[in-house]
Amino acid sequence: MNKLLYDNSCKRVIKNVLSVKNYTTSSSITKPNIMKINEVNFKEKTKVTVFSGMQPTSSALHLGNYLGAMGNWLKIQDLVTKNNKEEEELLNLSSSSSSSSSSSSSSSSSSSSSSSSSSSSSLPTKINEKHKLIFSIVDLHSLTSTKSLSPKELQSNTISVAINYLACGIDPEKVILFNQSMVPAHSELTWILNCITSFSKLSNMIQFKEKTKSSNEASVSNGLLSYPVLMAADILLYKATHVPVGEDQTQHLEFTRDIAQAFHSNFKSKFFPYPSIISSEQSKRIMSLQDGRLKMSKSDPSETSRISLTDTDDQIKLKIKKSKTDSIIGITYDPINRPDISNLLSIASETSGIPIIDLQSEFKDKSNSIFKEFLSNSIIKNISPIREKINYYQSNPKLVRDILLQGSEKANKIANKNLNTIKDIVGLYH
Repeated sequence: MNKLLYDNSCKRVIKNVLSVKNYTTSSSITKPNIMKINEVNFKEKTKVTVFSGMQPTSSALHLGNYLGAMGNWLKIQDLVTKNNKEEEELLNLSSSSSSSSSSSSSSSSSSSSSSSSSSSSSLPTKINEKHKLIFSIVDLHSLTSTKSLSPKELQSNTISVAINYLACGIDPEKVILFNQSMVPAHSELTWILNCITSFSKLSNMIQFKEKTKSSNEASVSNGLLSYPVLMAADILLYKATHVPVGEDQTQHLEFTRDIAQAFHSNFKSKFFPYPSIISSEQSKRIMSLQDGRLKMSKSDPSETSRISLTDTDDQIKLKIKKSKTDSIIGITYDPINRPDISNLLSIASETSGIPIIDLQSEFKDKSNSIFKEFLSNSIIKNISPIREKINYYQSNPKLVRDILLQGSEKANKIANKNLNTIKDIVGLYH
């Protein structure tokens, strides 16, 4: 009997693989909806699931991460928590109302039953189903950087980035926080999706072209080529409805929607939602302290190009003191002609909460040194409490490991359930 099942399963797999076609995508599906955080609709029948991740390519997040992606994550965390709480209160209120109505009198039992049925119809179909927020330290993605990152560094950085998450305010009671490699289903789904993704599609990805410009063909790994497929698997594995990404990652989300459509077309089964983009509410991108035209980055070899969340107050003051400006007198916001001073104005605005136009007015006749002193103090006010929490978690590494373990257990539960359904759809015996 088992042999018969096995043979039938093999035939289904072969049939499905042979029937995979090159696919085209309609622009309506490829182009994702882009919305601000407050535009996310929590009243839809399908519960909101938000997925995002960050690579552990460095031991510490920098100011750009905190003001950009992390700031966005914290706002989403608050919003998801608020909506889950409101739905839970509504559920409890309706249950309480139904209970008192049914016990009011035996003579009105049929009326009470009708009222109970009516009130329960507006409740969630699954009492334990909630909006989900899933944040991952995507360590598998970092394996494409093995030339610059040793195994020991990768493992250490994974714990360090988790510490940074927690110190910034990510709450494991509200969020599923885990490192990607502790959930094997990410790799399994990646292979399944690889089998319906064309080489030409991958080789035309903008980031792949940029990263391979200066490399000879022999040094380009398959991991770098299929990186977007793993990213798509990260998102689709949890049936994510929303993904917070920056402008440079928009093509990857379009690619994810392409793969979802290809899967539906090839296997005649609509399983994945088409995820939408949650755009950052950060008004300006945070650029390098040494070149206002380049994004602040963990991969920049110069430590003075960025403010790390672990920097001391003195290190922050020194980095701002050494930050690049220009010879023009006065502080004005002009990203085209004055990218460096404009970047510092953006940072000052984000960290102080003061609009750029007001900062321009306040410092228009003052020296760069006076403005930089204000900027340093604004950054320190933001970074100092985070640094203290980082020190706390660094002194309690077991607590951090336990949080990642608990998060991976929750993630595995969701991932394995979805992966089993995917295996059934494609014909894999399990």
